[in-house]
Amino acid sequence: MEAHSERRLVTCLFIDVVGSTDATVRLGPERMQRLLRDAFAEMSTTITRYGGTIETYVGDAIFALFGAPVAQADDAERALRAADACAQWSSAPAAASARLAVRVGIETGEALVDLAGVDRHQRMAIGECVNIAARLQQQGEPGQIIIGPTCHEATKDVAQFEPLGALPLKGLGEVDAWRFTEFGSADGLREVGFVGRERELEILDGAFNRAKGGTATLALVVGPPGQGKSRLTSEAIRRWSGVRLMQARCRPGTETGINTPLRQLLNSDLPDATPYDVRDRLVRLLGEDEGAEAAAAVCHSAGLAVDERLLSFGRMEQRDLIARGWRQYFAGLAREDRLAVQIEDVHWADPVLLRIVDQATADLEAPILVIATARPEFLGSAHLRPSESLVQIDLEPLDADAAEALARAAGEGGIDAARAGGNPLFIIELARSRTTHNEMPVTIQAAIAARLDELSTSERELLQRASVVGETFDVRDASLLNEREPNEVVGLLGRIAHLGFVAPVNSKYRFHHALVREVAYGRLPVAERMALHARYAVEGVDPSDVEALAYHWWEAVKPADAGWVWEDAAKLTAMRRQAFAAHLAAGRRLEGRNAYEDSLDLYQRAVQLADDPADLASAEAAVGRAFVRQGRGDEAWEHRARAIEMYAEAGLTAPSELYADMLEIATQNWGYFQHLPDDSEVTRLLDEGERIARASGDQVSLARLLTERAAFTDEVAGADEIIRLVESPDAIRFADAALRMGMLYLWSGRVSQALELYETLYERLVPAGAIINEPEGLVWYSIMTFHGGDLDRADSLADRLVEDAARRSVHTRQHALALRGFLQLARGAWDNLATTTQQIVKLVDANPDAGFCLVGASGCSYGAIADVRDRKRAERLDELVARMVPESPLVRASAVMVPKVMVGDRGAIDDGLKAYAPGLRLWDRARTWDHSDLMPAIALTMLERWDDLGPSLARLDLFSEGGSRVASAVAAAIREEEAAANGGPTPTHGDLRALGCAGLSELLRFRPPLPASA
Repeated sequence: MEAHSERRLVTCLFIDVVGSTDATVRLGPERMQRLLRDAFAEMSTTITRYGGTIETYVGDAIFALFGAPVAQADDAERALRAADACAQWSSAPAAASARLAVRVGIETGEALVDLAGVDRHQRMAIGECVNIAARLQQQGEPGQIIIGPTCHEATKDVAQFEPLGALPLKGLGEVDAWRFTEFGSADGLREVGFVGRERELEILDGAFNRAKGGTATLALVVGPPGQGKSRLTSEAIRRWSGVRLMQARCRPGTETGINTPLRQLLNSDLPDATPYDVRDRLVRLLGEDEGAEAAAAVCHSAGLAVDERLLSFGRMEQRDLIARGWRQYFAGLAREDRLAVQIEDVHWADPVLLRIVDQATADLEAPILVIATARPEFLGSAHLRPSESLVQIDLEPLDADAAEALARAAGEGGIDAARAGGNPLFIIELARSRTTHNEMPVTIQAAIAARLDELSTSERELLQRASVVGETFDVRDASLLNEREPNEVVGLLGRIAHLGFVAPVNSKYRFHHALVREVAYGRLPVAERMALHARYAVEGVDPSDVEALAYHWWEAVKPADAGWVWEDAAKLTAMRRQAFAAHLAAGRRLEGRNAYEDSLDLYQRAVQLADDPADLASAEAAVGRAFVRQGRGDEAWEHRARAIEMYAEAGLTAPSELYADMLEIATQNWGYFQHLPDDSEVTRLLDEGERIARASGDQVSLARLLTERAAFTDEVAGADEIIRLVESPDAIRFADAALRMGMLYLWSGRVSQALELYETLYERLVPAGAIINEPEGLVWYSIMTFHGGDLDRADSLADRLVEDAARRSVHTRQHALALRGFLQLARGAWDNLATTTQQIVKLVDANPDAGFCLVGASGCSYGAIADVRDRKRAERLDELVARMVPESPLVRASAVMVPKVMVGDRGAIDDGLKAYAPGLRLWDRARTWDHSDLMPAIALTMLERWDDLGPSLARLDLFSEGGSRVASAVAAAIREEEAAANGGPTPTHGDLRALGCAGLSELLRFRPPLPASA
């Protein structure tokens, strides 16, 4: 594409002279020629006087542009005024005597403009707005000016119009149109509610004083683009003394890799920090253990290093650990100085950063103020909790006095600041453009475009090409993309910075506002823009910065335009392969940083970039993995199935790891699905994956597939083979399979085998460096030892988990507290149980956006059991359980079954038992937590429904045979209760009490009141 073409916001004006044919017959060709020549000259002069450019003459019509080659903030109004002045020509004596008139069509929009075509008057602009304006002119009657929707929006405050409705335009469909009647709005200027900034500053000062007093506070400033959010927060910070400032700005995708907000925050404190620098600083601030752990999370999230331990946790746990690391970092800094953390445009922030913002001010006693800006659409975000620590400021437009003062400060003045609608960015841009017209600009783009055209051609081109890099660029970037020497670029940037388009930031330059960069970038023609991105991907991006590399390659070869831009097919193919590789690498890096939503976007683009079945297969597999991270089983299954098909199409065997990944969700995470896959298909894939794993020698995937088969079929036939792998010299590779196999043993009642496997896991593999999900393992290890009859060891493991979970996610903490509550229930430690349950309730209340599960819901039920035992009302049980298990009515009923039976609700047992039926989906299975049917056995015994106890006793006997001493003791106690009810001896529950399970014994003796009450 030629360098003199630009994409521009323009207003297109078509004026057609009508009646000339009849006049020629009456007046003769010579006189008519002079009349038309004079008319065209007069109209051309008028158009030029209003700032328009004659694009071409076509027969009896004139086509003019406003906004090219030089833009004005009010081009749409100028075009309308020029059209009105030309229409007056029809009333001039010469035109009237010839009975000539004009009809006009006007529309505003984006067009590709050849700036060098000004003097040629030929094909200067191409765009939809050109065609609309031409068609509107054809729809008009003599003397009429018809305008399109964008032009109407831009001029409705300066003129009056008659609506014409949707007009059918050839080749364009129906387009809304209006007929201009006269200038001057019938309603006057639009009324806008203006407010000053003194009140907002007072609120921010109050937030600062609150933070200064030792209570961490979040101040959220909300307003539309250009409303002055950044200006307000910067002014407030400037007024505060003795403050350490950390700053970051979020962007919607142009700032990647080393420019992420978390890296910006880190660099605010430690410029060009290395992992060693961060660790050294945090150890000094927090101490060796706490500092090293926080440094690992901070470096991982900022992309400085990869923490393998962090990768072993689930998505939400990773986010909580990262947030906790940053919270510790901020708190450590605040011990030395008051800390202000300024983050702009959090409406573009990813969930990880939002979790950090939320946690940094949640119940923290430290002199920290986080001050963030956001657009109105951010309000109601689920990522920020309403709390006393949150101060929100809704930023309204400036009042007239403040707007005038800002206009004087920003430029030479002389403008009517009210026409900017109180928007500070509009005011600044208008003041700097020195326009003297009194109406609002067509859009903010028009205001910025007018300023850009104050630059020389070389300055403007430099800025536009530098915008390809993003909002921040350096001299080398600008030199590369403009093909200029660095010393020449430095001189141009100095003037550009002096005019306020960019600001020096350390050794780089940053656009003074994101919208300035967007307008500059948007002016580049598509072909030129793509060529610049390709050049920057090859020569400008650090090859290790794969996220930036993927971004620039995508903009260079994205399918929508690549086919016509890149005429050399071989070159395009080569670039697509580089883009494909960069997208896969960037996606993996984002996965490692817990940015799963962003990684999905990259993998989906990789699918579009794949040029052969093998590449498409690997991309589809990556898309499936990203969907799993978001709990979207249906999509994950679909894309992984597609990957297997593509491998076959390429003549390749799909890797067994793909089968293991695919089948894991179908056999162990059923809750991810809306529509479960067919059982026969799951079985077929298990067989196929296992066959491939054995043939390829992929024993890790084989071990995973064997555990998946066991979960799916409820048969552990492959257990011996897994144990052999775990006992092999290379056993550390199979730690995850061992953890899951132990869980399966436990769920199927094989307690002794489960304990043996976990002892190997924890005594040999974990000390040797095996990476497992330790919090999950501790839950099941404690339950296994409980069943084995060693309650003291079970308590010790539970305490270890509670201590460890304090540093982890909310979800893990509910597991830890519920486990402790269960053991307290078994022992009959009722007072301690009540305290533990209150901790769970507080956790739920303090984290309204967190996800919970049936484990935490069961913990709330244990507390309700303690309340009923003490003749207290079980407050909020239904509410809490519904909050924690919204997806399954069956599990909710099972969770509340025992405490409801205890208060006389005898119907609760039948609803609760439904969650113990065979063949249920994962999210409806109460046995996911209550493996041995302990709760239904207790409830049925309380009600003395001996005939209905068969299935529960059989389950307890199964666990007893598998090594559960507790299940054996419970079954024996229930049989004692039944015998006593039939006239036998008084139950002693000797075995149960000998194990220390006095609480279970007491519950089996409990009998609800009669008659039943709700």
